[in-house]
Amino acid sequence: MTQGYYAAISGMQTNQYGMDVISDNLTNVSTTGYKSSSTEFADLFSNVVSSANTPTYNDIGYGVKLQATSFNLTQGSMMSSDRFNDLALEGNGWFGVTSKNQTMFTRDGSFSFDTYQKTSGDVNSSTNRLVTADGQFVTGTMLSNFTYNPTFDYGDQSTTGATGAFVLNTPTMSAPFSAVGSQGTIEFPTRLAYPVQPTTKATFVGNLGITDATRAISAQVISGNNDTNQLKLTFTKSAVQPATGTAWDVVATVTSTDGNTVYDTQNGQAIFSASGSLDSFNIASMNNDGTPVAIDLGTGFSGVIAVDGVGISGSSTSDGVSAGSLTKYGINADGIIVADFSNGRQSAIGRIAVYHFQNDQGLNREGGTYYTESSDSGKPLFWYDANGNAITGATVRSNSLESSNSDMSVGLTDMIVSQRAYQANSKIVTTVDEMIQKALQMHR
Repeated sequence: MTQGYYAAISGMQTNQYGMDVISDNLTNVSTTGYKSSSTEFADLFSNVVSSANTPTYNDIGYGVKLQATSFNLTQGSMMSSDRFNDLALEGNGWFGVTSKNQTMFTRDGSFSFDTYQKTSGDVNSSTNRLVTADGQFVTGTMLSNFTYNPTFDYGDQSTTGATGAFVLNTPTMSAPFSAVGSQGTIEFPTRLAYPVQPTTKATFVGNLGITDATRAISAQVISGNNDTNQLKLTFTKSAVQPATGTAWDVVATVTSTDGNTVYDTQNGQAIFSASGSLDSFNIASMNNDGTPVAIDLGTGFSGVIAVDGVGISGSSTSDGVSAGSLTKYGINADGIIVADFSNGRQSAIGRIAVYHFQNDQGLNREGGTYYTESSDSGKPLFWYDANGNAITGATVRSNSLESSNSDMSVGLTDMIVSQRAYQANSKIVTTVDEMIQKALQMHR
């Protein structure tokens, strides 16, 4: 009969643990990225009681114990934020954060920035490192497509005398992950420049017709000094015409936009067949303030033509990109950090890492919504697509935070159940005590 004491006491203790877990869930109902827990109970070993007068064996249990607590990994709802550096994961995965050579994992993406000078004492070499509220560094892959140039004019040298900026050397929109163990601190350069890409080719199209009139087609060309100049082709019918087709004298000039500076002038000739297709053109390239620009009038009927009965026209295209300065950063659904520039161009500079585990339930809970790996969880890893490329395996939501997945209504219900179970076990203790007292009274 005394066994009832121990069974009831174990029940009271176990339900006390259950209440502790429920209380923790309820108190964290507003904690960003919090994953609630649930308790798993199991019965204790039993004692086999047999009788000499019967072969029947009866198992009498010894109570209950707390078997384990498991994480509830269901997705929390998304909350909008006005900060692009607030991140949420939609799907499986964890952000990685590091401090003092320890890596931890979290679903709380309420990140901010601290400022760090890559070159001590040079404020223009500053980068903003992505950190958690308590100063842990968010990890990921930084690309090597930009470097710091201490003599670069970011556009303010004439006014402040300051030089120095990070300069892109290979604009790209791709950001492949490095190895899992090679992830480092995520950094956002404060001064990032998109370098000028001078024009190397100007392409012209149009119809000159066959009447004796002056035609002109112009193209904008960008110099190595980041100036936008004008390449103009002026066509005038040649005094001497071929037996068949037409010939046009061409004057090509490269000038500044206002026309006050002339960088190059060349004379040539374009000859067209009787059908109007281009047969030849003898000006190969022009000097654009130190940068050669190839002139392309096309071939056959694909570029500039001289056809009667068709409207006169002319247009041009050219390559090259003007220099630009950083205007803002963004983080897309793949976790890629994208820099926007004043020239309308974009480039990736890094990528937020999203880690996975073979067994998320095996992670060790460290508090502060942080978890660490264990022998049960396995090492952190990346997921891969069919082509063998590492992927996030989840959608990274910028300007969003994941709310706690703790359900208050469920917690309150569980609390009532746990309370009743505790009361029932306490009632067992008093009932067994009364039975023992009654037995002792009969002995007298």
